[in-house]
Amino acid sequence: MEHPPPPAAPGDRWHRKRRYHHGNLGPSALARGRQIVTLHGPAALTLRGLARDLGVTATSLVRLYGNLAGMRAAVAESVLDKLRAEAGVAPRRPLRVNDVAGRWVDFAATHANLYRLLCGEGWHLPGPGRGFHGMLALPSPRRSLEDAILQRTRRPGNGAGDREQARYLGSVIHGLALARIDGVEGASVNAALARALRS
Repeated sequence: MEHPPPPAAPGDRWHRKRRYHHGNLGPSALARGRQIVTLHGPAALTLRGLARDLGVTATSLVRLYGNLAGMRAAVAESVLDKLRAEAGVAPRRPLRVNDVAGRWVDFAATHANLYRLLCGEGWHLPGPGRGFHGMLALPSPRRSLEDAILQRTRRPGNGAGDREQARYLGSVIHGLALARIDGVEGASVNAALARALRS
């Protein structure tokens, strides 16, 4: 399915689609994939539709991603990178759970369809534990958050973090992000988040 293009910036003119060179098809496909999901939801992202939008053959995307699930997983992983950057979850950087929690929930509220894609909604069957979607090694947002919290709470001496606390906080933050997408008012979600962080 072909998707309507995003709104054109003032002064943009129609131009012929140019063939992508090998070096920039991947980033272009991920960026356009995120746009499609933002506008139309996770299930709207298809190999043929994305190929048509980019002016390339579906085979060129199959070479990059293997199949539809692989392409959606790649786009979802790029969303996770964006979410981690916006929430302040970065390697070798101090992690303030209170700040990260608010930004994580805000990202989900602002980019609901991207967060749904990240959770696998509408495009995969739930996989076994460990936070992976189906047969693809794509970390879930909850697991990613839990691991980040665990790494930053390691105790001096034995190096072990509080796995139960990290799991609790990751689950609460992720659950409240989903509640926000589901229409729960921001004030209620923020109050619940504050209670969880105090505990």
